[in-house]
Amino acid sequence: MTRVPLDERRRLFLARQQASEALEDQVLASAPSHPFSSAAASQHGMRLLVRAVVIAMLVGAGLVVFQTVTFNLPASVVDALLPRF
Repeated sequence: MTRVPLDERRRLFLARQQASEALEDQVLASAPSHPFSSAAASQHGMRLLVRAVVIAMLVGAGLVVFQTVTFNLPASVVDALLPRF
C-alpha cells in the first residue's frame, strides 16, 4: 500500500475539522433558544393528545374486532384435523 503524503494528511484533517465545525454550527442553530418555551410546550401537549387519541382508537378497534371475530379452540387434535360436517 502507498502511504499518504504528509501534506495530503494535513489537508484531510483540516477538511474533517471544518466539516465537523460546520455540522456543529448547524445543530446549534437549529436548537431552540429555550427548551421550555411556550411553542415547544404546546407542540408537546399536542403530541400527547394525538398519541392518546391514536391509542384510544386502536383499543376501540381491537374491542370491535374482538367482539365480531371469535376463535373457538378445538377440544383435541382430532377435532382440529377432521373436517366438520
